[in-house]
Amino acid sequence: MSASIPSHSSPQATLIGSIAILLWSILALFTTQAGLVPPLLLLALTFAVATLLFFLVYLSKGEIKTSWQNTPNSAIAMGGLGFFCYHFCYFYAFQHAPPVEAGLIAYLWPLLIVLMAGMTKASHLSWSHLIGAIVAFIGTAIMLQSKTSVANDSGIEIHWTGYGAAFACALLWSSYSVANRRFQDVPSSSVLWYCLITSILAGISHFAMETTPDTLPTNAWIAILGLGLGPVGVAFFCWDFGVKRGNLSLLGVLSYIAPALSTAWLGLFTEAELTQAQIIACLLVTFGALFASVMPNKKPDTKMPQT
Repeated sequence: MSASIPSHSSPQATLIGSIAILLWSILALFTTQAGLVPPLLLLALTFAVATLLFFLVYLSKGEIKTSWQNTPNSAIAMGGLGFFCYHFCYFYAFQHAPPVEAGLIAYLWPLLIVLMAGMTKASHLSWSHLIGAIVAFIGTAIMLQSKTSVANDSGIEIHWTGYGAAFACALLWSSYSVANRRFQDVPSSSVLWYCLITSILAGISHFAMETTPDTLPTNAWIAILGLGLGPVGVAFFCWDFGVKRGNLSLLGVLSYIAPALSTAWLGLFTEAELTQAQIIACLLVTFGALFASVMPNKKPDTKMPQT
């Protein structure tokens, strides 16, 4: 099966893709609730939950065999490795850096998606997307600059390894999302195989590199189930469908809503205290995303491909 890049985008697909953004806004909250579960073990367990979810869904629909037959090995390799590397870096970052800062650095991926997508023939970078991305990026920069200044003035250690892992998240997920555009003919049920590969890789890596805890607290199991069903489960189907058939540039900018919501959830449900600079930054991030979504853009080609 040859990979191709679509010449048009579907508003419905863009809307479905945006559901993933809302689900991902609770990813940081559930990750912090998982406590100190080793990152590779957390990765293996959450993706095992997601794999079971997708297996049951597609088994009931009778699509397991056709999904496997219609998913090329190259797509499975890219999806499995992309999911594994991104989430390992994400879980590692949240265990080695403050959650608010780690989340904001990791959420540089929407800006990278907008810029990468605008450089391809698959999409176009409109003026409203660009302005929205700039405003949202300024909001992220304000928050990071505020936290760095406080750390320098008070002599607090800056968690460079966690921040580095968070930046790796941004680079990995933006690259995967843009590259996945080339597999628009691969069914979105392929996320089942991506999740399965991720869970297997994480499980093997865990037993080789980490110590398995004797027991896990109840709140950790709740977090694992929540991650597997939502941000790691349904969200990936929605995102896969959205980036393949929706407006990728617009989805990239709309993704800036997620760090604002994520920061709000952390402030409401954890001990993290939001500063005035963080609140201003969240408002700028949200405004930038909304500006890009409501302002008129150049109409795409309305001609539908011949079937």
